Amino acid sequence: MRASLIFWAILFVLGVLVGERYGLPGGITGLTDRGFEAVEGWLGRTGEPGAEDANDAGAVEETGDGAVEETGGDAASNAGLRINEAGLQIIKDSESLRLEAYQAGGAWYIGYGHKGASAGQKITEAQADQLLREDVRTSEDVVKGTVAVPVNVNQFSAMVSFAYNLGAGNFKKSTVVERINKGDYAGAADGFLNHNTAGGKVVDHLTERRQKERALFLTPA
Repeated sequence: MRASLIFWAILFVLGVLVGERYGLPGGITGLTDRGFEAVEGWLGRTGEPGAEDANDAGAVEETGDGAVEETGGDAASNAGLRINEAGLQIIKDSESLRLEAYQAGGAWYIGYGHKGASAGQKITEAQADQLLREDVRTSEDVVKGTVAVPVNVNQFSAMVSFAYNLGAGNFKKSTVVERINKGDYAGAADGFLNHNTAGGKVVDHLTERRQKERALFLTPA
């Protein structure tokens, strides 16, 4: 148990040192995410009794006079949402498509950063699309479990692309999540633009991706 915790703690520290981990292939962020989640889970078990899980945080909704009040639990209306083609296209435009297996960080990847390939493996573009759809399900679940207010399919899809790029740990700490869970949809849209740096420097392709995600978030559904 202690050895396992130390292993995941190391991954957690690596995630912190890398920072927001922007620009990494979607599959690679999963390792440090698991470190974040393992340490968060351990802290939750050893914390003070009665501590709330992030997924149980109260939602907010606007009342008739413009005031904001809390409502309990996750937004049930988000449960059936899936990323749409516009959201997938943002990911495809940003992630490199590789139809032959390649190595990164000691692991084998293929397609749009799908982990679990083998040396010499080749796939078609259609197969890469299918693997991407399977991979984004994790990000879909993260958005559903973190966002506590109702969203439409374009808002949801923009956040899935965002979460796929950042990884679960950084998505949960983002200004997008902070603002939308306060009922500030306009502020959440602008929040995408705050996450376009790597190593403390603005990265052009991340700026372009954040602008696309913001535009999709603001598109009526």
